[in-house]
Amino acid sequence: MIGQVETIQISVISNSTNYLTYEGLPWIVLAWIGLFFFRPFATLTHEIGHLIPALLLTKNEVSIRVGEQGSKWKGRFLDIIWEFNFKNGNEGFTGYDKKLLTKMTHGVIIVGGLISSFMMSLTTAYFLFNFKHSTGVEIILVSWFCANALTFMRALIPVKLKPTKCFPDGPESDGMELKKLLFDKKIK
Repeated sequence: MIGQVETIQISVISNSTNYLTYEGLPWIVLAWIGLFFFRPFATLTHEIGHLIPALLLTKNEVSIRVGEQGSKWKGRFLDIIWEFNFKNGNEGFTGYDKKLLTKMTHGVIIVGGLISSFMMSLTTAYFLFNFKHSTGVEIILVSWFCANALTFMRALIPVKLKPTKCFPDGPESDGMELKKLLFDKKIK
């Protein structure tokens, strides 16, 4: 129709902040800070993925540690010995008695952490990309997604990780443990 202006409504998937400009730079810096802050919590999420099947499939107590050993935040709850430390927050450990485990049971416990990190990344990505958020909430979601995705990738790739106080030769990633479990005839 001549003379009438048709309006088109466009749905915006995210907010209107352009992160690749000077306006967006502070938000990118906040996302990096958030990533650093969320690292121990993403590690905790991953280790809980190991903890749950370990509790269900073993008979002895299970220990879980996030961060460097020697924290003031530690305790015991039922059959769980826990320790949490912000220092070196990407280091995590779940200890359980491996002596009586079958390869299948041990594999389920190892894969539990990978599934936990992957599902947290996937869930966060779903909320990030399918709903409109304010810039602040979007930054928090991006930081949380990145922390979990990095935890997942770090655990998945079959390598020896950076040496720590508890593991001077470097701990094995979950991927390396799975590789040994599946392909080595004798496991230490």
